[in-house]
Amino acid sequence: MPFLRENSGKFSPEKIGALIMVLFPLALLLIRALNGSFTPPTPFGAPPGLGAGPGLGAGPGLGGVDPALGARPLVEVIRFIGDWAIRLLLITLAVTPARRLFNWPKLLIARRTLGLGAALLVGIHFTFYLIDIGSLGMAAREIVLRIYLTIGFVALVIFAAMASTSWDGAVRRLGGERWKHLHALVYPATALGILHFFMQQKLDVTEPTLMAGLFVWLMGWRVMQRYGRGTGLANMLALAVAAGVLTALIEAGWYAVATGVDPTRVLAANLAFDYKISPAWWVAGSGAAVALASEIVLRLRPLPVRRAARA
Repeated sequence: MPFLRENSGKFSPEKIGALIMVLFPLALLLIRALNGSFTPPTPFGAPPGLGAGPGLGAGPGLGGVDPALGARPLVEVIRFIGDWAIRLLLITLAVTPARRLFNWPKLLIARRTLGLGAALLVGIHFTFYLIDIGSLGMAAREIVLRIYLTIGFVALVIFAAMASTSWDGAVRRLGGERWKHLHALVYPATALGILHFFMQQKLDVTEPTLMAGLFVWLMGWRVMQRYGRGTGLANMLALAVAAGVLTALIEAGWYAVATGVDPTRVLAANLAFDYKISPAWWVAGSGAAVALASEIVLRLRPLPVRRAARA
């Protein structure tokens, strides 16, 4: 496929936009590195320091968190790149729903750039980890002994396999069916990446919960399409509610398993808006907003009759 162009030779706004999305976290990384501003982020209004839990542990080379100096800069770089890799993966998975929900067929040509960009960030994330450890042997031992690193490494291998076959010649060599089966592994690999994200955070899992909830919505949309539920407003609103409820259950279940907190307290906290809006509400609200926006767009620009009948 022509770089940044459609097959007709015209510049593709979709491909250009995808490339900008890929380059944005790298540019932000460079800016923050030059400014020396790598400090633990505080997502969605969490109290300062709560987002800087000992997620990477205090294993060899990782350094953990120094009470006086805060997290070491390289550890924060590793986290920063990893967080953006998950975000870019979810954006990649959102291409297919957005293409249909907003009748935007050309959006599909941006998916390869986004997917390769996400795989690139995963690779950079792992490379910085190796640099921080300083020894391949020690890194191998850490990956074997620490379950969250094992999970992350499995996801890395899957993304590497998909990235290495993301070119037209690979489709011909593997055959269409085998290629599709290989690239369908993006779903379990993304789930493993989100689990890896959860296990790094431990104390404040606000953003991992949000990422998990958005992933639930994206997979729920695919299940609806598989069983012929279409993209109607009622179905989309039901999906938004279901994804929000499942997000709350994921958060409560995680705290119950990881910290022993009573899950009913976590569920009740979702209704307390004086502190912050919980990930469950963000997911449900985002799903509802997408449903309403899609309804408006499809009324103004309806799907072709044959394709609409299938949907």
